[in-house]
Amino acid sequence: MSTFNWAIIGTGNIAGAMAEALGSVPGARRFAVASRSAGKAQKFAEHWGFDRPYADYSDVYADPGVDIVYVATPNACHKQNILDALAAGKHVLCEKPLTLSPEDSIQCFQFAERSGLVLMEALWTAFFPAMQKAVELVQSGSIGKPRYLNANFVSLRNPHSHPNLFDPDLGGGASQDLGIYPIAAALLLVGPVKSSSSEVVIGPSGVDEMVAMSLAHENGTISQVAFGFRAELPVAVRVVGDMGEVEISDNFHHPQAVTLKTRDRSRSFDLPSIGKGYAHEAIAFQKLVSGGSPSEQLWPASFTVQSQRILQGSY
Repeated sequence: MSTFNWAIIGTGNIAGAMAEALGSVPGARRFAVASRSAGKAQKFAEHWGFDRPYADYSDVYADPGVDIVYVATPNACHKQNILDALAAGKHVLCEKPLTLSPEDSIQCFQFAERSGLVLMEALWTAFFPAMQKAVELVQSGSIGKPRYLNANFVSLRNPHSHPNLFDPDLGGGASQDLGIYPIAAALLLVGPVKSSSSEVVIGPSGVDEMVAMSLAHENGTISQVAFGFRAELPVAVRVVGDMGEVEISDNFHHPQAVTLKTRDRSRSFDLPSIGKGYAHEAIAFQKLVSGGSPSEQLWPASFTVQSQRILQGSY
């Protein structure tokens, strides 16, 4: 089995989650971490068992021992971090959103392709066994032809406890923080979108705080999705076909079970995750780095770009 030396840039909560998950990933080695603060990098390295703490991201890029860089910095920093890591010859797994625009994401993907490197958005939802089972059930015809999808991620947030989410200079807003999840569910479960429309509420700081969207898919399915900070709704997704339905009724962004309902029965599939869910995307990424076919990508570049276009109202 190949061993991959992982580096993490950024030392926030999401970085810690991935650091912990790497312990459940066969062939992954916690190798290097970088922060703007030498003290934070050292503390993170000691806590999670990384060999090399750095006080500058450039030191990670320059380290010949690093194979994979996981970008866990603020949203607005992602594009430059990705390009710098790719320029140094590193494969990159970047926390969502990959960048703040579809044009910037296309630029990054093209750079990776020219460089012979793997770049993927770390959209963890796509990699959970339960979500993959839901995709399989829909694509196999278990519910007949899909007709309608509903997905919501509306969860109370406030500027005091989540200041970055309300700061436009840091890539804040409901679209960048929560919107990707219902959009991703729609793309994964019923495929590409041909048109969309939306209603948006902008908050005092200038970021979008509530959004409702309608999506028309190429296969004729209609999706209705919502995301925002001003209410609390079940984080659920439901796909209805002409012969039944598939539902993830609880926390579909990190699902542990999926239910299939047809005319004559209801069946639940319990599919627990490992590494708190983050391990699955790391395992899939290592497979791609090892030479896996791009056609096997569970969250391909095309979905990253299309989801951003949808969120920006480009359809």
